[in-house]
Amino acid sequence: MISFLTRALKYMPPEMAHTLTIQATKYASPFLSSSFQDKSLNINLNGNKYHNPLGIAAGFDKNAELIDPLFKVGFGFVECGTVTIKKQYGNPKPRVFRLKSDNAIINRLGFNNNGEKNFIRNLIASKKNGIVGVNIGPNKESKNFVDDYLKIYKAVSIYSNYVAINVSSPNTKDLRELQKKDTLEVLLRELSQLRDSANNSQIMLKIDPDSSNDHYRMIINLVQKYKIDGIIATNTSISRPKTLKDLNKIKEGGLSGAPIKNLSDKVLHFLSKETKQELLLIGVGGAENAIDVYNKIKLGASLVQLYTALAYSGPQLVNKILEDLALLVKKDGFENISEAIGIESK
Repeated sequence: MISFLTRALKYMPPEMAHTLTIQATKYASPFLSSSFQDKSLNINLNGNKYHNPLGIAAGFDKNAELIDPLFKVGFGFVECGTVTIKKQYGNPKPRVFRLKSDNAIINRLGFNNNGEKNFIRNLIASKKNGIVGVNIGPNKESKNFVDDYLKIYKAVSIYSNYVAINVSSPNTKDLRELQKKDTLEVLLRELSQLRDSANNSQIMLKIDPDSSNDHYRMIINLVQKYKIDGIIATNTSISRPKTLKDLNKIKEGGLSGAPIKNLSDKVLHFLSKETKQELLLIGVGGAENAIDVYNKIKLGASLVQLYTALAYSGPQLVNKILEDLALLVKKDGFENISEAIGIESK
């Protein structure tokens, strides 16, 4: 049945398919069985215990509606959002485009979500049988993006294990300007003070895959200066690799999926080497199978997220990746996957 639904959804407009997936997952939640588990995939990081290192990236569960069923499907952690203070429609439709020939997606959604109050109600109602992250952003009409981050961080941090600061989406005008040194320093300083004063959620910074090593070096310095808990590498890309075949490659927006795997891995590798593996890194971008996930871990990621591959392959992909990942760990002679973190970045 799941395979049939996955195939059928591919023939629908992308946003319609996503909406139906959300509703179907809600309906199916009571009937979902336990997923694959193996102690070799258990991992403890920054005081948080993960059943496995595979997570769902932000963008799938924008309104925190599917936390419990996503854990049942098999994810070791769930990152919801991006959520903004006020409800927001986002950019005009159409704004999501499949690149079927490339196993990719281009989106210019623009932080469409139901707002902070609805989001928090859903967070409170969920059982949260695992690690939950919340991805936050500003309303596009806001006069002060930094203030938006501070307000929403205070609102959601007490209900989550970590908060991801999304300053890297290409789909909100001027958002990536927040990655410039002076503005980013103000934002990270203020957030770190909020975290430390109230013992709130850990802070993860989500960065783009399109910048220079000098730019990433600047980000690392600020992250370390203000003791930010980790970096998520990376968001979608504004680049268009020459290998793209699908006609939708000309669409404006952020590119995700297989074509940005090497780009994201390159950034991840640089961050891992530059920080001497002393900073928690979450790898995201282009992972389609256990080998891709394992490679990100060996490059320095402690955790790995996916989304686009799930849209093409369906929820059964999660168990397949976990089963194969456990085999890869054992094949390399490790008792636990944590032993493989960064072995190709030393």
